[in-house]
Amino acid sequence: MTATTEVIDERALEFKSKIYKVIGDANRIKILEFLRGGEQCQCEIIPIINQSQPTVSRHLRLLEEAGLIRSRRDGSRTLYTTVDDRVYEILDSLDIELMSILSRELRSRLIS
Repeated sequence: MTATTEVIDERALEFKSKIYKVIGDANRIKILEFLRGGEQCQCEIIPIINQSQPTVSRHLRLLEEAGLIRSRRDGSRTLYTTVDDRVYEILDSLDIELMSILSRELRSRLIS
């Protein structure tokens, strides 16, 4: 591996880490899941998250800064959508079967 490859790999790892940190919050996952249905207004997202408008705005800003979602203005409304449906592959990779395996592993460690 060359020094250039190591730098590229390091940047890729840092980028991936940033993405995982952003989606490492249940409310942000909830927002992404809600956006799975298509473009949504912030006013429709607030009741789903059941948090204040400033808190929801912060979550949306973090998702947008990470490049996972984009926004557009429509009059007084701000609409959000995911930038690419492959974002859901990240969320879907932790499926029920894998969560069950990981859960059993954690339980076995606690019992041991």
